[in-house]
Amino acid sequence: MSVTITKQNKTSVLNSQEGDYQVAGRSLFVKIFPELSVAALKAGLDKELALWYELRAINITGSGKLLLENALAGLVSSFGYTQATAYRLLQAGKGKFWDIRGSKLSGGFGGHSVIKIYGLYQVAEYLDTLPGRPVEVKASDFRGRGVKTAWLYASFFKPDGSRARPISRDSIEAATGVKRRQQQRYDKVAGIKRVVNFAFWQDGQGKLVPWLKTVFSFCKKTGKCKQWQKYRRLGNSYNSRALMAHRGMAKRVNAELRHRSFNQDEAPGVLKRFFLTPGSLIRSSVRDNEAFLLVNKRDRLIKGRMEWCMT
Repeated sequence: MSVTITKQNKTSVLNSQEGDYQVAGRSLFVKIFPELSVAALKAGLDKELALWYELRAINITGSGKLLLENALAGLVSSFGYTQATAYRLLQAGKGKFWDIRGSKLSGGFGGHSVIKIYGLYQVAEYLDTLPGRPVEVKASDFRGRGVKTAWLYASFFKPDGSRARPISRDSIEAATGVKRRQQQRYDKVAGIKRVVNFAFWQDGQGKLVPWLKTVFSFCKKTGKCKQWQKYRRLGNSYNSRALMAHRGMAKRVNAELRHRSFNQDEAPGVLKRFFLTPGSLIRSSVRDNEAFLLVNKRDRLIKGRMEWCMT
């Protein structure tokens, strides 16, 4: 990365309000907060939030301050911006995700413009959501307008290797604001892994039985109606290629915002339908009437298939 850290904008990490900074000798990574990304997608602020993520990545000391010329150099070299686009987005996000101070008297250094990157707490407050558990993506993968938005969308799903619950395309649209067709495009761009899930039930002897449904088809040529049975499929589960990141300040910010009773904690009526463990099923007080429990690996009828048993 070609960003030059000068004496003026190099601030001790000990004085950082964020506690997030890049480790020397490590590839440049972009830290993404799932709940912030979802809120920005729904509000049409995905480009500005992506730039906020990138400014935080360029700010390797974690000081929260960058000389404007250094920030522009980093955005152009590391994230593929043109200077015109970077300037436009910096103006669009001013007062929401960062501030720009123009002179020494107003907080700049030696008459140079300085970007003051807003902290995680302030941005979460603005978007009226909790940050969630962060993930990270290599800066080299976080290039291109459509690609960046795709990664923000992908952060809604757990990283590969984590167990994920089934979810329908309609539910994804309701949560993220991204339409079904655009979801499929982002799946390809961000390399989101999709897994098929099947429904089962237990008979009177406790034996696992596939949940079959009857399908009817009418043939216009013959005038006959055909019918057959097939396995009932649940919504797919999805995993992103992003890596689990260190929590940093996210844990404390999440706790503080929960204490202030944000919208997520004001919706206790949302029913849960899918449970990964028997314990979570037993403890749940908001269980849906049609609830499913993930079948233990050793009990599945087909090894490796995601099978869910109705409780």
